[in-house]
Amino acid sequence: MTGHTPDAVAAIIAAAIRDRPTSNPEAVATAAVRELRDAGWYIAAPDTIRAALRAA
Repeated sequence: MTGHTPDAVAAIIAAAIRDRPTSNPEAVATAAVRELRDAGWYIAAPDTIRAALRAA
């Protein structure tokens, strides 16, 4: 899936932007991450992912 954003992720981010038209970018980003987590997405830094894969 390299290079492609899942439609569900794009929809959540778009909604966060649309629902907060006067918010600063940091507030919108925080809301988007919160909403993604609430929807069951797991967000991790690349180093965390690499370490988990090495440990498996």
